[in-house]
Amino acid sequence: MKRAGIFIDGNNLYFIQRNFLNARIDIVKFVEYFRKFYSIYNVFFYLSYREEDDRQEKFYKMLAFSGITVVRKPLKHLPDGSLKGNLDVDITIDMLLTKDNYDVAILCSGDSDFEKLINVLRSFGKEVICVSTRDSSSIEVVNASDRYIDLREILDEIKLEEALR
Repeated sequence: MKRAGIFIDGNNLYFIQRNFLNARIDIVKFVEYFRKFYSIYNVFFYLSYREEDDRQEKFYKMLAFSGITVVRKPLKHLPDGSLKGNLDVDITIDMLLTKDNYDVAILCSGDSDFEKLINVLRSFGKEVICVSTRDSSSIEVVNASDRYIDLREILDEIKLEEALR
């Protein structure tokens, strides 16, 4: 069984869930889906956050207690009043620094910024799987990846079951 590293762009995934899937993804089920096919060496989840947000804090703790490496940074308030929280460089560095630990990189993002990273990883002999949705993925990332999985195709297996209230 090939070893895989999973790298989840949490900001991108949140955007996809809200704007394209109309469903929430259970991150633990997402990991378990890939565990059927690969020996998972590690799962990295990247997300920017609002400071003092108790709900987000509970989410991070749930991920950490599930064995997921959480990489986060606070949102920055820009002079125009908007918020910025980008972890693409962190994802890129981690994927490159840990490349000797996996055969397959599973990247949950369709962001075109990752095209060069995918090509570099492939030059090192790594297989790269992109997981996103067609309508939120750049054609460059889809073409650069060895394999593309649309989240809609696996949604039944990874969807978060909402608790009854």
